[in-house]
Parts: sequence; structure tokens; C-alpha cells
Amino acid sequence: MRQDTPELRWTYSISLTGYNLVPGVGLCWIMDRTPVELNAILREIERALDAKLYYLPIAVAFSVPDVCSGLELNPENPGRQNRRTYVAWCEANLCQRFQDLNGHDIYNLRGGTLHKGRFEHHEARFNRVVFVGPESPFRVHDSIISIAPDVKFGGGSMEEMTAEALRLSEKALILGVLPFCQAVIESAREWVIRNLDTANVKANLPRLVRYRPEGLPPFMVNVPVISCGET
Repeated sequence: MRQDTPELRWTYSISLTGYNLVPGVGLCWIMDRTPVELNAILREIERALDAKLYYLPIAVAFSVPDVCSGLELNPENPGRQNRRTYVAWCEANLCQRFQDLNGHDIYNLRGGTLHKGRFEHHEARFNRVVFVGPESPFRVHDSIISIAPDVKFGGGSMEEMTAEALRLSEKALILGVLPFCQAVIESAREWVIRNLDTANVKANLPRLVRYRPEGLPPFMVNVPVISCGET
């Protein structure tokens, strides 16, 4: 690339109504078919990223598999969402975008983030999880860094000593804030577009919480509210 050629950058802005600028050949404008109910949540993640409020989009991103797996349930008899339903959605729709994260890892991170304000969980495979902001010159994402302990081993085979060193090593999972949130957003959009015509998704979408500038008749009319829709 010539030095005077401007670097192409990802943008979250929406230019024309219903069109998003997405990376691709020549960065073309395409129609976003994501239904407004789910898109309202995903766009708030994008706006928070634009505003550099990084804890907010990470926390909401961890809730997206809950939202999507909930849309799949029978609205008349939804049952209970749990680790199984969350992990199943992640394994089917999200984990393929990562090399070091499985559905249980994401669920554990969700629990620590949403319930304790920590990127940790007692069942986690990693000693620490670090999210790298886009301002950082440290360009690492979806990678595990292992720090071996300063321990001298005596006796035993080389295989046994290597296994013990790995067992005792500190493992840190490094994720980029932007690529992690982008992976969740893209997975959710692709999933909902594939499932728009299923009965449960169609019935559940209007019930999602979102900003409603027109209010929620008959309770409040022409007054902006944040609320669920149909019941």
C-alpha cells in the first residue's frame, strides 16, 4: 500500500436508514436485516464502544447469548435458562470465532462479570482474563499467555516435569475489546436472520426491552420509555 493511501478503519456508524458500512470488498453499504428489537441491544453495545465505555459493552455482550437463547424458547412455556442453554447457543453460534474459548469459558466469564464485576470464576480455566483496549499498541486477541513458575524440579521423567510445570503455570487469556464484542454482535445478527421465520423467535422478539420514543400505549403515550413490548 502506498504511504499516501489512507488506512481503512472499521466504523460503527449508520449512514442511510437500515444500511451499515461493513468490512468487505471496497467497504460497501449493505442492508442490515437484523430486526429492530434485537438490533436495539446490539447498537447500544456499538455506541458504548464508540464512547470508550468498555466495561458496559463487555457486560452487555456477555448477556447476548442469554437473550438469543431465550428467543428460541416457547413463549407459552419457556422453561428455565441456565448454563446448558447458554453454552449450547455459544457452541452453535459463537465459539467458532475463537480458538481459545469454549461455551463454558464464556458462561464463566459472564457469571463473574455480571454478578461480581470480575473477569474470573471458580471454574475458569484461566488465572486471569485481560481485555485489551483499541488504543493499546499491544495488538493481541484470543491468545493465552502462560507464565511458568520459578520452580526447580528434581527427579522424574522429562514428560512428568513438563506436565507439572504446565499444571503450575499461570495462564492469562488475552482478548481485544473490539474483536470480542464484534464477534458477539456478528454472531447474534447472523443467528437472528437465520431464525427470523421460526415461530418462537417471531413471538418473542416484540417482548425485548428497548428504548421506545413513542411510549408504550396504553400506559404512556408520546413519552419516551425503556420497556418490554407485547406480553
